[in-house]
Amino acid sequence: MDYSVDELMITAMARELAGEVMVSSVTSLGALSAYLAKRTHAPELAVLSTPESGMEVTPMPTLTLGQFMTDAQQGIPLTMEDIFDAIFLDRFRIWINPAQIDRFGNVNITAIGPWASPRVAMVGSRGIPEDTSHLSAILYYVTNHSPRTVVERVDFRSGAGYGSERDRLLGQRGAPTRLVTNLGVFDFRGPDHSLSVVSLHPGVSREQVQEATAFPLSFAAEVYETPVPSESDLAIIRASDPLEVRKLEFLGGREAAERLVQIYERERQAMRAALWQNRGRFR
Repeated sequence: MDYSVDELMITAMARELAGEVMVSSVTSLGALSAYLAKRTHAPELAVLSTPESGMEVTPMPTLTLGQFMTDAQQGIPLTMEDIFDAIFLDRFRIWINPAQIDRFGNVNITAIGPWASPRVAMVGSRGIPEDTSHLSAILYYVTNHSPRTVVERVDFRSGAGYGSERDRLLGQRGAPTRLVTNLGVFDFRGPDHSLSVVSLHPGVSREQVQEATAFPLSFAAEVYETPVPSESDLAIIRASDPLEVRKLEFLGGREAAERLVQIYERERQAMRAALWQNRGRFR
C-alpha cells in the first residue's frame, strides 16, 4: 500500500509513545500519532485533545471548529492545573514542532533573527520551559529538515537542550530524547549528547541528511531503515483525518493557501451533512 511522508512520520512518532501518561495533541501530526499509538500498541495512553474538550476523546483535526472536532460527551474534564501537575510528575508527553532545533536539542518557537529586531515573531515559549525541565522524554518533529530548521545554534532558546548550563541548573531531567523529521529518526546519543541518526527513511541517504543539516552529524553504530506504515496504520490515520489537515504542516505559500481552501470546503460540506443527519437531536 502506498504511503506519504506525513503518514511515515506519524507512525514513527506513534512508536515513541507508551505507558500510563497523558499525551497532548496540539498539532495534527501530534494528535494522529497519539491516536494511532492508542489504537495499536499503547491502549493505556490518555489522549488529551484540548483542555476544553478534555481527555480520552477521539481527535479529528479540523479548521473551523478549533483545533480538533471531538465528542465532548466522552471527555474527562481537565484544568490547566491538572495538566501542569502531570508535567511536574512526569506523566505528560507532547510532540513539539519547533521552528529551529540545534545539535544539542535546544529549540526555538519564539523568534527568527536577532531578538532586538527579529525577522519573524512566533508564538513564544509557551509550556516548553516546563516540559524541558521536568519530563524524562522530550519529543520533537520537523516537517522540513533543512539547514534553516536543523541549525548549528538556535536564534532564541525556547526550550533547553543538553550542555553545561543544563548540567549546572537542571541536571539530566527534561533533556531531549527524540527527533523525527521528513528524512529520518534521531536521538541525542552523539558526542556530548549531540544529534545522532538512528534511522533513515526509505530512499534517504546519509549524504542527503548531512547536506540538509547545518552541522556535522553523527550516526549510530547501526543505522536502519525506518519501518514503513502497515496497512492497518494507514487505515487508522486516514479514517482519523479524512480531510487531510495533516498535509498542511508540509506546505507553505500559495500551495498551502489552495489546500486550505479545499479542506475548508470539504469540512463545510461534512459539517452540513452531519447536522442534517442529527437534526432531530437539536429540536
